[in-house]
Amino acid sequence: MEGGRKDVDYAPVDAGSWTLRDEEARTFVSAATRTVASLVRSTLGPNGMSTQVQTVDNVEEPETVLTSDASEILDAIERGGGFGHPVAALFVDAVDGMRRELGDGSTTAVLLGEALVDEGVDLVEAGLHPGNVVVGFSMAAARAGAVLDALAREVDPEDVDLLERVAATSMTGDLDATTREAYAARVAETIRVLAEWGDTDWIDTDDAKVLAGPEAPGGRYRGVVVRRYPGPLDESDESLREFDWSMLEPMTDATVALVDEEIDVEKTATPFGQGSDPGVEIESFEQWTDYTEGLNRRVAALVDRLDGMGVDVLVSQERLDDRTRTAFESGGVAVVDEVKYPLVDVYRLARASGGTVVDDLSELTPDQLGMVGSITERRVGDEKWTFFDDCEGAVYTLIVDVETETASAEHERMLEDALEVTATAATDGQVLPGAGAPAMAVAADLRGYATSISDLEQLAIEAFADALESVPAALAANAGADRLDLLAALRAEHATNEGPISAGVSVDGESFDAWEAGVVEPRRLFSQAVETANSVAEQLLTVDAVIHPGVDLGEFRPEPERD
Repeated sequence: MEGGRKDVDYAPVDAGSWTLRDEEARTFVSAATRTVASLVRSTLGPNGMSTQVQTVDNVEEPETVLTSDASEILDAIERGGGFGHPVAALFVDAVDGMRRELGDGSTTAVLLGEALVDEGVDLVEAGLHPGNVVVGFSMAAARAGAVLDALAREVDPEDVDLLERVAATSMTGDLDATTREAYAARVAETIRVLAEWGDTDWIDTDDAKVLAGPEAPGGRYRGVVVRRYPGPLDESDESLREFDWSMLEPMTDATVALVDEEIDVEKTATPFGQGSDPGVEIESFEQWTDYTEGLNRRVAALVDRLDGMGVDVLVSQERLDDRTRTAFESGGVAVVDEVKYPLVDVYRLARASGGTVVDDLSELTPDQLGMVGSITERRVGDEKWTFFDDCEGAVYTLIVDVETETASAEHERMLEDALEVTATAATDGQVLPGAGAPAMAVAADLRGYATSISDLEQLAIEAFADALESVPAALAANAGADRLDLLAALRAEHATNEGPISAGVSVDGESFDAWEAGVVEPRRLFSQAVETANSVAEQLLTVDAVIHPGVDLGEFRPEPERD
């Protein structure tokens, strides 16, 4: 004992029981990225297959997801419990950020990220320091940008034909050529108009909504289509409330008023209940008469106000009670209420019609009214759809007719992604050939560039080139081709040209010119995939130990932030 302290016998700590080091740690990392890539590899390209995931929806109800979209697959897995591996969670979260920004490119980023980690681990196992690998990979990624600059072509937002090709290229899944072309045409024209109306630096795709459903009236509508359907109270045997299936008479050049708060006439309809307690205290028939007359006067005043301004339709985010609805309709003002699926529809309609959403009808002014070219209603399945069409504002609704409800979500997702991708091309003003051509072009350039590097980073640059070829290799495999034969042919074709060329993998699994075939994608899509994959590889390749005190790695389920 020294300095008054007592000697304490501590139990020995065996750090090795909860530490993975060196080769074990690298195996732990690469196994996770390999597993994630295996989940989405078969979805890449026009021959990509669908995957079924048994999961839960956002309210924890059982859900079956059938999709060929990598992001949808990964999202569904996370909703069902997430990934039971910390590295897998980190990997997926990094890629998901790219998908949220661009609407596509997740599969390419995942496959390239996995390939870079595998190539990097092999180099480290062979004796190369992780720092050299990371530096070499960074040099290769920077070089890739220059190659893509030479390969890219300019795109004019007014070039609808080119925008159509971008949209069509982004649509994977089971679509026949006619349907794909029809979808692409709607997307391209929508983006052209949004680019014309919007900021040159940004196209707001929130102004374009996609709806799909069996028997849906397919087409492109300049305006908003509001979907409403019976709720639990409407369908309950114990409730007197019923859903209103009556349809509005068709209107043209209609004036609309928009409100996003409940129309509560009871607040100022009667002088009763002015004490500290809320509510109206009625103790006699006379009081009841005064109360109801006050309500009627308040409603009548609102009706007269709207009628005096020439309002044809009142659009309300909230439900109107029967008394108020009847009063408006009797006064010649049609009502479209419960515009809340989703809540943003009333604001989209404001942008489309040139109106302003107010929270109090008593403060509505004529300059806050909107104009709609035509308004019609129809029943679609178990829903009532109201079409606010032929509007002046650049707000669109794209509707596609599908055979089943199951296909609705997939087709909506497909067109939403196509809108994002096409908007990216129009905003950036640059496109690349698709079909794996950029990956092959960059790989060919890197092999020549590597020979000019005398340091150990040369090996990492060559490994980066090998990793890039995982993208066309997956396209070839999904097309049923021999990936080694096709890669050899593509290597030879790219190597015999001085500059980058657009030779890629066709839908038949053969080499073809992607430019000539009209297979094009935004420049940023592939650039971001390379950047994302390199960033993830840099993080994971510098891991030389995994420390998990008290944590069972097999059961660890982190929940990264996801929208």
